[in-house]
Amino acid sequence: MKKLILILALLLALSGCGQKAETPPPAPETPAETPAETPAPPTEDRNPTAAELGREETTELAFTVEGETELIPVTLYIGQGYSIYIPSEGWRLEKWVDDGIPEDTWESTVNDDVELTVSHYSGKTWMEARDAFVRDEDYVFEDLMGGELGDPLTGMDEDGDYLSFMVAEGADTVYVISWEYPAEAAEGFGTRLGVMADTFRVME
Repeated sequence: MKKLILILALLLALSGCGQKAETPPPAPETPAETPAETPAPPTEDRNPTAAELGREETTELAFTVEGETELIPVTLYIGQGYSIYIPSEGWRLEKWVDDGIPEDTWESTVNDDVELTVSHYSGKTWMEARDAFVRDEDYVFEDLMGGELGDPLTGMDEDGDYLSFMVAEGADTVYVISWEYPAEAAEGFGTRLGVMADTFRVME
């Protein structure tokens, strides 16, 4: 009997050795994380080109002084929200902020008493900008009727020098385009500056 039990125990032991241990089922695959999309870099804040504005980059302006007409080469200057034609030679640009008002000023290299300025007034109506501009100048204007683009107003200071200006409304800025010149230059520079100012355009 003992032999029979020993034989059965031995057979059970041998049969157990041949069995493979059960392996746990594989863990379910986790989907690979897709990288978050990188936002596109912001587009640069740039001024449009002359072609995008529908204007020539360079052209000629006709100035009639003392009955004589001359064609002067000019280059389109594209500023913050506006463009204007300036003679390609004989003018230098200076930019500054005067009492919080940004100004772009072109001064004649022939006569430093002659200049054309574009002043930027934000958060004002065109009449408010016009009146603020007049208050800051030492010129006397006979009246303030008008002053919109194409309708310049002209004043005179105690030395007899002239200041003309007109106003244009942009999307969020009002521009005052002004030009100063001595009395003796009224016929020459006064005429040229008026023609230059008439080329001012706001960007749509």
